[in-house]
Amino acid sequence: QRRCYTFLLALRCLNLSEAFVIRVRVQQKSRHLFSSESAATTETCSSIELARDQLQQYFEFPLDDWQLEAGSEILKENNVIVCAPTGAGKTVVGEMALHVAVNDGYHAIYTTPLKALSNQKFTELREIFGKPNVGLATGDMSINRGANVTVMTTEVYRNIAWRSSGSSPEPHDKFIETREERLLDQNQLQNNKVVVLDEFHYMGQPGRGGVWEECVITSPSHTQIVGLSATLPNALQLASWMEGITGRKTVLVEAKGGRPVPLRYMFAIREGLYPLFRDGDAGPGAPHGLLGLRGDGIPSGARRKGSTKIPRGLRINPALIAAADRRMQRVNRAIDRQKARMLGRGTESEWDLGIRRGGRMSARDERRERERLLRSEMRKAVPSLPVLLKRLEQKDLLPAIFFIFSRAGCDEAAETVCQFMKGPRDIFKSDVVDDIIDEADENDGNRVRKKRKSRQRGRRQSENKNILQDEDGRSFRRGRDIVSDDVLASVFEQEITKRGADSYKSGSPLSSENWHFYANAGLLCYSEVEEVAARVANFNEKNEEIAFSEDEVEHFLFGVGVHHAGMLAAHKAFVETLYRAELMKAVFATETLAAGINMPARTTVICSLAKRGNSGSINLLETSNMLQMAGRAGRRGMDTDGTCVLVATRFEGQEDAAAILIDEIKPIVSQFTPSYSLATNLIARGRGKLDIARELVQKSFSSWEKRQLQDSIASAIDEHGHNVSEVLETLAQERFMTLVIESIRDQIKSRSASFDISKLESLVDILEDREALKQTSKSYLAASKILKLELTTMDYLEREKQEMASAASIDEDDELLGEFLKEDQNEINKQIEIQRKRVKKTEKELRRHPFTALVSFVNKLMADASPEGMALLDALKRARASDEDDEIVDGPLQPEELPTFAKSAIVEKRKTRKLQSGDPDLDSDALLEQVDKADSFREDSWQDMLALTKTLVAYGCLSTDASIDDDEAALVQATYRITQAGVNIGMLGFENSLWGLVAMGGAWDVVGTSSSLDEFKAALDDFGDDYDFLFDDEKKMEEDESMETQVEDPPSPPKPQEEAEMLLNQLLNVTPSELAGYVSCLVSEDYRGSPSIVESFQRLQPRQQRVIQSSLLVLERLMEVQKQFSVDEASRRCNLELSNCEVVTEWAAGCTWGEALQMSGAAPGDLVRTLGRALDALRQLGNLPFSPVRATDLDESTIKTVSPGIHPEVRRLCRDAARAINRYPVKDPLPFDTDDDEVEEEFDDAESGDDEDIVSDNGDTDSED
Repeated sequence: QRRCYTFLLALRCLNLSEAFVIRVRVQQKSRHLFSSESAATTETCSSIELARDQLQQYFEFPLDDWQLEAGSEILKENNVIVCAPTGAGKTVVGEMALHVAVNDGYHAIYTTPLKALSNQKFTELREIFGKPNVGLATGDMSINRGANVTVMTTEVYRNIAWRSSGSSPEPHDKFIETREERLLDQNQLQNNKVVVLDEFHYMGQPGRGGVWEECVITSPSHTQIVGLSATLPNALQLASWMEGITGRKTVLVEAKGGRPVPLRYMFAIREGLYPLFRDGDAGPGAPHGLLGLRGDGIPSGARRKGSTKIPRGLRINPALIAAADRRMQRVNRAIDRQKARMLGRGTESEWDLGIRRGGRMSARDERRERERLLRSEMRKAVPSLPVLLKRLEQKDLLPAIFFIFSRAGCDEAAETVCQFMKGPRDIFKSDVVDDIIDEADENDGNRVRKKRKSRQRGRRQSENKNILQDEDGRSFRRGRDIVSDDVLASVFEQEITKRGADSYKSGSPLSSENWHFYANAGLLCYSEVEEVAARVANFNEKNEEIAFSEDEVEHFLFGVGVHHAGMLAAHKAFVETLYRAELMKAVFATETLAAGINMPARTTVICSLAKRGNSGSINLLETSNMLQMAGRAGRRGMDTDGTCVLVATRFEGQEDAAAILIDEIKPIVSQFTPSYSLATNLIARGRGKLDIARELVQKSFSSWEKRQLQDSIASAIDEHGHNVSEVLETLAQERFMTLVIESIRDQIKSRSASFDISKLESLVDILEDREALKQTSKSYLAASKILKLELTTMDYLEREKQEMASAASIDEDDELLGEFLKEDQNEINKQIEIQRKRVKKTEKELRRHPFTALVSFVNKLMADASPEGMALLDALKRARASDEDDEIVDGPLQPEELPTFAKSAIVEKRKTRKLQSGDPDLDSDALLEQVDKADSFREDSWQDMLALTKTLVAYGCLSTDASIDDDEAALVQATYRITQAGVNIGMLGFENSLWGLVAMGGAWDVVGTSSSLDEFKAALDDFGDDYDFLFDDEKKMEEDESMETQVEDPPSPPKPQEEAEMLLNQLLNVTPSELAGYVSCLVSEDYRGSPSIVESFQRLQPRQQRVIQSSLLVLERLMEVQKQFSVDEASRRCNLELSNCEVVTEWAAGCTWGEALQMSGAAPGDLVRTLGRALDALRQLGNLPFSPVRATDLDESTIKTVSPGIHPEVRRLCRDAARAINRYPVKDPLPFDTDDDEVEEEFDDAESGDDEDIVSDNGDTDSED
């Protein structure tokens, strides 16, 4: 059967006639299985062949089967998610989708996460589809708008998808007004068939990941989605989610057979380069993969299904283990020598040095000394970068990318390597240069320099011994009188570059007399040095203001470069150009280079295995980040294999490197968070209703995954009965106790001053000892029962005492009875006193009980807002899941709960075994993991949307007949109208668009939600008025004078409107450059070394200071309103960073680039980024729709019920400020050839009447400038 099946598959794949039939007699039991598998395989092969026939014509290289499989699904108009390792060729699938859409007469969109990647992809696609057919939209420029294929950043597409309803509104639809039509760009995606989302795995990136999720959620139903991603563990869940929310079949296609360019992993120590694993061909993406671990790679032997044991080939290389053993032996010998000295067996010289004798080294001292010595040995094991680079050159592993996780580290590494190459001598002294040249001439009259041997790159020529080069770098063929055309061309070009280089003095690195030195000492040959010098000279000549320094020029001539975000975009592009042209052999870069920029590398070197996170702590690299960087090595079509070198550090060794590589990749977690812009656009898309908003918000990946998990849990409970619920509760309680133990151990390890460490250690001993925990739990239960009994007795005695007192008051005349009652009262008082002592004694015993101390520890930790405390609180809530009382579920831990939790910790395994023995198919651990995961998902996205909607209503961006105090049902049923301010909010792309508009005086609290803030301020003013009696006479005279001329004033507008109008009036008085500085405060981020707030404020212009003071008033009010409506913390963040205001103001006023750099103190790349953000914000504000000023707007006494939006004069100032900022180098030259008329400024709606204020008495809002 197997042979016939294989033969049939081979025939199908060879495109033999369909009429050819093979009849096979098999058992009836196997016939159906065989026929179904054969049919599925036949269908797959047919689809692949169909895709090959239609798509192979567009590519010069043969397509892989997995690429054709994805292409066949694209032809079927299905959504496709492609998961493939870096360098496998997944962008080919995106180009397939573009070809299919264009051939069908539709438009297509290709998105990337970075502007640099968009520019790069734009250049590539123009070569494929032709210049007229490809456009670009990156937010700050638009080229060839409306082309068949448009390349854009993901945020730009997200903004377009927000405002695309997918269908045009009916002409008779009364709701659709001008403002809604502005937000609903119905035709912008109407003719678009497909969108390609490159780097789809960015969806899990904190901060930006929600953009990719919103693209999927808000894309019109007629748009096909193609996601290109790195390898993901939950890609199948992503495909199911996409299919569920788009209604279109979604297929997951994964690259089969490993990387087309396999990787090999090396580990670098001072002694040399060694394979990291025992099997040199093992590792993720290597020829043998993970040797069968988790189903990856070629198993090295028989492996049990589901086995998680590390294969032998993935263990550490014995050579590295031996090196580590030698380091440990040196540490042990040093410890032994110190012990011998302390025992008095040292030498006389040691005695003279004052080494203490006659004592012993304590265990604590020995441990500390061992750790110190081991760190010293680890430091000695770290290889130096120059030596490592030399080894890579010797092994023909260049060019290489060195990943270093700091900008300063990249700069220092490049300088260190170049200083090593230069040596101790000053190469720019003429006599030294002459000596070098003379020595070269003596050794070889013609100074033959052979090309380096190349073993992998197809584009490189192999070593040719018949080609010679003279001292001028000219090439000739040995034994031939004929000089080829290529050689003549190279000679001609070199003569041109020589004439350009002769203009430089001998002290300059670009002088031709220094080229021999760089060729001998560096990584480039003479002709390459000459070409680099020509390119650098050309760049410096055309860009004098941002010319490369001599140190940077030296780096280039040595074949070394730097690439990080602190550089200018033009400098980074120059480095990329040199590297792609193989004129740079080593580049030191941060991990941003791994984001997909096309820089072919044979080797990647990861210089650190840990990096600092957002919280400031240093953690080991994530597996996904490591593989992303490693995947830059060995690009397809250029290398036959790639090498990833991991470097030992002072703190991490080969064990850490191996652990990172073989660890599982973390699944994507939803980063979706609603925003003000999204809320406004979804309300416009729902024609004023919240139905569409609720539907789309509930389509987020986290909501979908939570529903899937809840359905799975409910199905398990329904299928297996009540016992599952009981076991889940027991497991949750056991997990809580385990987390308590871990928390105590963390406090002991950190030697926290908040707790008694000795008590914590005793608690750990009890909790980890099963019998001790059982006895402690029983003793607490017994003590609790005794206390309860003693309290009951005490209560009984108290009631007896009260009854006796009542009886005595009734029979006061009976003396005999009174004496008896008095004796009884004395007796009962004695018993009460005895009983009170017994109660106190029992309570004291309980207070001293370990469980009481444990409860105190847990509650104190949970009261803290630390991640550890929040994790304990969440675990406690899950442990109380069966309790229906919300106060108990959310309250602190109670002592009486601990015995129950302790019992669960003891019997958990027994209950789990009992349940699984009854149903072997049930995995209780996996089920509890699903419960934990379901509880961890945020389920309040819809509540966040409602909070944003209420805030928009309060600030006059939405108007409705409903009250913001109504319940959820009323708010959902209400109809909302979008005001002019709401249109502004929907078109802004700020993190907090409402704050952006409020800060420009365009919106304020129109319903008085922040009235409590005014009452508080009034109370403070009244407190000051209590001392006005000191000036009563003067005050009375002023009142009398004012009464004589008093005229009844019109009612004043509310305080929020007064503050907003005051801010607006101050903004109207600033210059464009001052406005640019102010706007930068709204979008800038603080950077290290920035001046203090007070110092930054003092540097501002007087008009800017007044604007900042007014903005603080409106900011305080906005924060109060957002807090009242419980707006999510990520959505309500408001920036007002003053540190960059001065330099942005001066740059817009016309200062030079050098002056701006000196003023800011920031890196060039950071300064360009700051100015670019300000420019982008000004463009967005300047591009907002023109709104004429009505006559009523000029009356400051008018109380406005809706916010007017941005003032036209402020809008004009923003445009003028943007034009002032947009100059070189902030406005970089395009990295591609284009006609001037193709490039469109983002002020696309500007007309000649822009500078004039239009006053409309009739309130017409359709007028445009």
